[in-house]
Amino acid sequence: GMDTEAPLGMNVLSRSLLVLNLYFDDKLFGQYDFSQMVGQHMKTQCAVPELLLTSTDWLTRIAKPMYDTLKALCLNRHRERGFTESVLLPAFQVLQYEAATVDEKFRAENGLDATKVSYATNYVILNTIRLMERHVGLGIELGLYPNWYDLNTALWYRDFLLSALMNVKGSVVRDRTQRKEMDQQIKREEEEEEERNRAAAATEAAKQTQSMQQQHQQQHGGKKRGKAKKGKKSKQQQQKQVTATSTQIPNNGTSTTSTQLTAEDFEDRLEYTSLLLHRNLCRGLVRYIAVLRQAKMLPDPPASITMFTTHQKRFEKRFEAFSTLPQPPGLCYDDYVRGSDFSSVRSEDLLASATECFRSAKGIVDQLLDVLPESCAETGVALVDKTERRRHDNMYIPIRREEVLALAKVCVTNSLFLHKLSSFSSSPGGSGKERTSGNIAGGGVSLDFKIHKLYCTIKY
Repeated sequence: GMDTEAPLGMNVLSRSLLVLNLYFDDKLFGQYDFSQMVGQHMKTQCAVPELLLTSTDWLTRIAKPMYDTLKALCLNRHRERGFTESVLLPAFQVLQYEAATVDEKFRAENGLDATKVSYATNYVILNTIRLMERHVGLGIELGLYPNWYDLNTALWYRDFLLSALMNVKGSVVRDRTQRKEMDQQIKREEEEEEERNRAAAATEAAKQTQSMQQQHQQQHGGKKRGKAKKGKKSKQQQQKQVTATSTQIPNNGTSTTSTQLTAEDFEDRLEYTSLLLHRNLCRGLVRYIAVLRQAKMLPDPPASITMFTTHQKRFEKRFEAFSTLPQPPGLCYDDYVRGSDFSSVRSEDLLASATECFRSAKGIVDQLLDVLPESCAETGVALVDKTERRRHDNMYIPIRREEVLALAKVCVTNSLFLHKLSSFSSSPGGSGKERTSGNIAGGGVSLDFKIHKLYCTIKY
């Protein structure tokens, strides 16, 4: 896929060589037609019809920004984040407007419903949200949010982007399913019409042959009647064989299509499940921080950070790169304040909600581990792809098994500390908040990213 992560275990020399040879002779790695690959990706991801790709110059326009997304993955994280801000996001901002124009022209030329057909726009928005989500994730990896109050804003915004990505992808999958069902129906109708035409042609040919035979018999006094009858019977048998053969062909074609649909649906569910896992982890950490805030275990942000600015201005500068994008609309500081305010929620309910997020994430981890291939480090043998029984080629896997195992550790560790916190809250004597603060006040709270680069374990 074109939305995979950056290559791992590569030094700067390997990355430089990869960038230099990524595109030459007007082809990807000098071998592949990149415009054709983008077109195939659009048809696979968003069910973009072939007519839209061939009737416009859309592929030529979108090829360069999509190539830049691949180029960005070959850069280190610092340069990739800067490249995304200065090049990719402005390019996709323009692409959204151009995609809307392409869809409008396509709808007008083909008489389609304006409220349901947005093929090019959906594809551009899908890739835009992926860029935004990765941009925020890179900021977390690079340590740009070192304190809890900075990290909380990044996790909250990433939760929103993951939810938006899931919504768009769900809508695209539904549109793609409807599109394929419509294509199958059109194909069946065309095959049935072709079969009827063949049957009608064969019937007409048989009538002409019979008429000619009758004329021949009249001219020769009815001779060779038995032979003509035998020839007529042979012609009828041939017609039945042709009809039977033409009836079998659509069945074989339908079977192949259903197998492809099953494979694509499985990959879609796998990607959707991984997005749900990341969203639950972001949401769980935001609520975990809120629990610690209610327990007065986290200090207030120091006054020095707003000596020459405000919290609102700091928030706007952090996500300034998203403010010019038409879709999804950028979030403001007031949205963050309202979305992260849990003061009206009881501490017990908030703690239970945070625990449920990590428990749900752990359940998703178990599901992913059942289908993802095992690594050499775990088995001691060559890589065994459990999905090869479904297809011979490699399946697109949006998340590696090693990362899933690391996320499992994050879920378990945070769940244990939340359980520890709940046990302190339920201990006898005093109110819940006072008991929690009194028992753990001297321990301090730390954000540990040793297990995973994006999701911390909060210890105290």
